[in-house]
Amino acid sequence: MSNPLRERDDEDVQTWMRQLAAAPIEGSRLPDPTHLWWKAELLRRWDQQRRAAEPIERAEPLQVAIGLVGAVVLLAWLWHVAPTLPASSSTIVGVVLVGGLMVVAMTLVAFGSLFVRD
Repeated sequence: MSNPLRERDDEDVQTWMRQLAAAPIEGSRLPDPTHLWWKAELLRRWDQQRRAAEPIERAEPLQVAIGLVGAVVLLAWLWHVAPTLPASSSTIVGVVLVGGLMVVAMTLVAFGSLFVRD
């Protein structure tokens, strides 16, 4: 016993499949090999640059810490030396001391901002 509805569905599916097979496929071309080569070369170079910069990026926190420690040590040394300076050269020493303290303060701010940024 055959089912007329099922046969009709089979015919419809076959017709649709033939139409699909006959339809042109657009955009199925392979990309230009030169374009692929340039892209691969660019990705390779970016990877090399990233690998070359890794040691520098790992050392940055250490450099910042060394800078901060050095600035604090210089600040402590200037604070300790200031009272023992002779009174006759107080103007020159004061200018040097204030200048040194300003340099230390700017260094602390600069290195601190690097630490906060990371």
